[in-house]
Amino acid sequence: MSYFLLISSGLMSALASVLLRIAGQMPSVSVDGGMAMVTSQPMLLRVAAIAAYGLGFVLYALALRRIELSVAYPLMVGVAILAIFIYGLAGGDPVTMKSVIGAILIFSGILLLYSRNLT
Repeated sequence: MSYFLLISSGLMSALASVLLRIAGQMPSVSVDGGMAMVTSQPMLLRVAAIAAYGLGFVLYALALRRIELSVAYPLMVGVAILAIFIYGLAGGDPVTMKSVIGAILIFSGILLLYSRNLT
């Protein structure tokens, strides 16, 4: 259950990042303020991103009750990176050799942290 919470936390973090990216790509609202600005789609996406970050934080805090920090954080970040990488591939972002090598290095480090044989 703790690992489910941890993976869910990483997915919430990734969701928040994706929502912020989508909101940032939308045209800015040029309204004199008021409710029109607060209820604009970019603003609603930003509020949803904050909610996703908050939920991810709560899930992460619950997971830390049973999982060591030195194990939990890299796994949570790795899940978030993988989800964002997949979103980028699906969304048509260019995949460079540099980004592929960087992702491989990150996941190699996570695997090393989880390896029981290399103590």
